[in-house]
Amino acid sequence: MASERPDILVAIDLGTTYTGVAWARPQRNQTLQSPIQIIHNWPGTSTKNEQKVHTCLVYNDDESLSSWGYLCEDDDMIDKKRREFFKIFLDQRTLEDAHRRNVGQVPKSVCDAQRLVSDYLRQVYSHVKSTVELHTGIGHVGWQELVVEFIFSVPTTWRSQEIINSFKKCIKDAGFGIEGRYHTAKVELTESEAAAVGTIKNSPVVFETGDIFLSVDAGGGTTDLALMQVIEARQPFPLLSQLNQVDGIGIGSTLIDQAFVTMINNRLSRFTTLVDQLPPDCAVRLVKSERYRTTKHKFGERVYQSTCYKLPLDGVPYNLNHSGAQIELGKIVVSWEEMQSLFDPHVEGIMKKIYEQLDWMLANGINRPISYMILSGGLGSSKYVRDRIQHEMMTSLYPHAHQVKVLQAPDPQLVVVKGLLLDRLQNLESGLAPVLVSRVARASYGLVCKTKYNPDIHIDEDIKTDSYDGERYAMGQIDWLIRKGDSINTNIPISTTYTKKVDPKDSNRSWDSIVVISDLDPCLLPRSINQEGFKQLCIIKSDITGISHGDMVMRRKSRRFLFHGKKFYLCSYEVRAIVAPAELRFELWFAGQKFSGNHEPIKITWDAEGSKVGG
Repeated sequence: MASERPDILVAIDLGTTYTGVAWARPQRNQTLQSPIQIIHNWPGTSTKNEQKVHTCLVYNDDESLSSWGYLCEDDDMIDKKRREFFKIFLDQRTLEDAHRRNVGQVPKSVCDAQRLVSDYLRQVYSHVKSTVELHTGIGHVGWQELVVEFIFSVPTTWRSQEIINSFKKCIKDAGFGIEGRYHTAKVELTESEAAAVGTIKNSPVVFETGDIFLSVDAGGGTTDLALMQVIEARQPFPLLSQLNQVDGIGIGSTLIDQAFVTMINNRLSRFTTLVDQLPPDCAVRLVKSERYRTTKHKFGERVYQSTCYKLPLDGVPYNLNHSGAQIELGKIVVSWEEMQSLFDPHVEGIMKKIYEQLDWMLANGINRPISYMILSGGLGSSKYVRDRIQHEMMTSLYPHAHQVKVLQAPDPQLVVVKGLLLDRLQNLESGLAPVLVSRVARASYGLVCKTKYNPDIHIDEDIKTDSYDGERYAMGQIDWLIRKGDSINTNIPISTTYTKKVDPKDSNRSWDSIVVISDLDPCLLPRSINQEGFKQLCIIKSDITGISHGDMVMRRKSRRFLFHGKKFYLCSYEVRAIVAPAELRFELWFAGQKFSGNHEPIKITWDAEGSKVGG
């Protein structure tokens, strides 16, 4: 059997607009650090080494794939469709909202969005595989025989298991974790958590034990926040604890682009004779131009300060002038105030989320101030955004807010993908713990069980007498293993021990356990399934076929029953729940070891309604 220690680690940050990939070969010598490799040889980039690849697809008229990534820029686009921003539409609510607002190029359904994500990730997988083989010379060994671990991040706004399951299906359909028998693919951290890890592992800032910092990862489609405290500042193995639930909002640089297109189209549409002289997709071409991208990215920087910006219009004569539409020599003039108006609504939305974190600290009596606010992502790397946030903090009435230093993360565009790798590498190299040692539960999770009958508590409940021990039990009770807001140690799984009574003549060795989920405050959680306030999340089928009677404890039936002389066995086993930041995983353990046998010991059946909770 292959060692569980991976030969290759690959981290993928699927972004709304751009996707980053990094990989590493974990060192066998734990005193050595594993260098991180960023994939930058993306097809279609010519001589440029791009740190990320464009999250874009072009389909032929028959729905076959024509091009992906940067290759889309050189596609002839004859009878073809360009598809972008599809990742965010794995979320049903986001998709429905886009349909209500008649946003163009939106997938018809979540299934359609899944197809787009899978098609794109399939191309990423193929390129990652060939690149790793090329740079390591492992092709002759056999990619399929290596222990390869793929690690994905997800937006903090994806709160429901339904979206995570949808994303995991896309990952599998694309080929990740299935080509080799020792290949695995995991959804490991939210983008805000990965950004926090990347920050503390790479930042030139000298963090001290006890420091609190707020990670704000503002990317193309979402802005993710994580409030963290430094538990151990010692390098190279720092430790972080999550103070509050990670949070997110649908704000990103793509919304600035959409607002820019709307602004230009509104300006031009007032002059019908002018519109006839312009290409029909004039504004869309403009927003994809290098000059616009530079203007957006450099906006707010002193050396790029100007009262207006002149952007060349593609497909427009160089001598075209129009005073009403503010076109000069084929260039459209955009004032500083107009650019500012594109950014400000999103800065205000981010500030609202920041204030919610400060409110939470006040309400929970956390008197230690935030030392740093670390910005990352495409929008987070904007000088204008950083200056605005710093100004808001300096003028805020919140206690200690003016002391917060607003900084940019090192490699802001790559901090998430690096954080994914660094967290796993620390776990492997330290032999102790990942960087993030505790996180806050975003929902409550419970198991449906039976408990010994108590007439003072179990009023109007279903009461049954056990045929083996003769005791009366209240059925359909809920044992809440994790409560919303609980701090969960990432190294200690939530474990429940089951003791099943086994008839030696009964060949059945599998039992179902029902997991429920609730978004209610912990003080309002229901005690049984007869009350409201929960949804069934999934059914766990535990199969212990292969465990012999010799490994069980023999008992005899209660003397109160006719068949009191007959024997039965008690079989005790554990179901361990691993509460990852964005998902729930289960393992079956017996006699202190993870149980595998010659079959699948744990099977999960997700409930369609329950998996939507938190979304």
